[in-house]
Amino acid sequence: MAKIAEMTQLSPTMSEGKIVRWLKQKGDAVSPGEIIAEVETDKAVMEMEAFETGVLLEVLAPEGSLLPVGAPVAIIGKSGEDVSALVETAKKSIPAKKEGSAAPSQTSTSTQSTSSSTAPTSSAQSGTSASTSSAGKNLETKTSVSLSQNTGNSGITANEERTYGFKTSPSFGPGESEHSPVRSTRGGRPIKASPLAKNLALQKGINLTEVIGSGPGGRIIKRDILSYQSGGGNTFVKRQDRKLEITGMRKTIASRLAHSTSTIPHFYLTTELDAGPIDDLRNSINRDLGLSGQGKVSVNDLILKACSYTLLQVPEVNSSWREDHILEHGRVDIGVAVSIEGGLITPYIRNAEEKSVLEISREIKELASRARDRKLKPGEYTDGTFTVSNLGMFGVSSFTAVINEPEAAILAVGALVEKPVLKAGNIVPGKILNVTLSCDHRVIDGATGSRFLSLFRELMEHPLRLLTG
Repeated sequence: MAKIAEMTQLSPTMSEGKIVRWLKQKGDAVSPGEIIAEVETDKAVMEMEAFETGVLLEVLAPEGSLLPVGAPVAIIGKSGEDVSALVETAKKSIPAKKEGSAAPSQTSTSTQSTSSSTAPTSSAQSGTSASTSSAGKNLETKTSVSLSQNTGNSGITANEERTYGFKTSPSFGPGESEHSPVRSTRGGRPIKASPLAKNLALQKGINLTEVIGSGPGGRIIKRDILSYQSGGGNTFVKRQDRKLEITGMRKTIASRLAHSTSTIPHFYLTTELDAGPIDDLRNSINRDLGLSGQGKVSVNDLILKACSYTLLQVPEVNSSWREDHILEHGRVDIGVAVSIEGGLITPYIRNAEEKSVLEISREIKELASRARDRKLKPGEYTDGTFTVSNLGMFGVSSFTAVINEPEAAILAVGALVEKPVLKAGNIVPGKILNVTLSCDHRVIDGATGSRFLSLFRELMEHPLRLLTG
C-alpha cells in the first residue's frame, strides 16, 4: 500500500524546509535510509532519507517548495499502484508554498550590535540596538523660516528644515536614497531646499519650482541646481521598494535573538588590552609553521584558546540557566559566529580546552568553510557552552553581542588597532584590542564577569602559557 513521505524535521530548531533538489525522480526505486532529496533548513542544507521500500510514485513538492515539518512531499508505493486519490488528498492537506510567493510586510529591524565604528551588518549574533530612544525623538523639533526671494519669475516661499536633538544625519525611508527624486510642491506651498541650493538658485536666476529635489524627502540640494543649469534636467532614477522573502534562517535568527534579549537580563563589561604580545606570538608561530608548511594561525585562534583556558578557571561563566538550577558545564565547547549568505551560524569547537592552538585553527577553518556551504550537521552548531563573536575584520573597534541562549555569556572582539600608548612614562607605538563580555545576570554577577575578563586579559598580554595548555 502506498504511503506519504513527509517533510522530516532535520534539526532541533527546524519548523519548515525548502526542497532544494530531488535526488530521486518519479519512477525511481527507493529503500529505507536512501537519500531522496536535499532540504534547506533554518541553518543548513541537509539530506532527507526515505523510510519506506518501494518506488517514488509521485513528487508532491517541486524543487523550491517551502513546507512545514510534517507536510507531504512525495508518495512511495508499489510500481503501477494507482495513487490518484492519495495525491489529491495530500495536495489538499498542505499546499506547497513556493519560496518567494509570500510577500511579507516590510518591517524595520535594529542592528544586532552597537559598534563604535561603521561596519557591515554581521553577527554578530550580535548585540544591543543603538536606535534613537523615544525620548530622543521627542527632543527633535523643526522650525520653518519663510524666505521671499525674487527668482526672476515670482516670489518663492522656501521652507528650511532644521532638526535638533539626536539626529545628526539625514534619514531615509524604506527604499529611499539620495537619488530618490520627489517633485517639490508648487502653488505657493513651501519648497524644501538647502541654504546653499537656495543661494545658488538666486545667483543664477533659477526658479525653484522647476527643480526636482533629489535629497531626503525631495529636498533640493546643490547638485540639483547644477544639473538643472547644465540643461540636463534631473535624470535621477527613482528606486522602488522591494518586499524580500523572510527565509527560514532569518526567522530563526529573529526568534532566537528576540527571545534572548527579552528573557535574559544582559549586562556588559568592556576591557582594553595590550595586543602587542599576542600579535608577536602569532607572527612567531606563523614563521615556524611557514617553514614546515603547516599553514597559519590567527589572533582569533589564540583568543579561542585563551577563552578555553579562562573558562576552566572561572567555570561560573561556562554555565547555563535552567530555571530550577544553574548547570555548570564540565566541558568547554566554544562557538564562533560565522557570517554566511542570508544570516549567520555558530559552529562549535568541542572540548576546546583539550586542543592546541593549531588544532583549534584547523578545526574552525574547516567548520567555517562547511558553514558557508550550508553543510554543517545539527550536532556541530548546537549545545555549546560559550560563544565568541569577532567583527574586527570589518574595522569595528568595539560592540556588544547578544547572548546565544542557553549560554550565559558571549565575548565580542573588536579590531586590533595601532595607536600611541604610554609605557614607563614614554609614549610609544602600541597595539590595542577591545573586548566586551555580555553576561546573563541570572548566572553571572559583575565581580565574576570582571574576574573572567581580568584573567583573559592577563593571558592575552602574557600568552606563552597558551602554548603549554
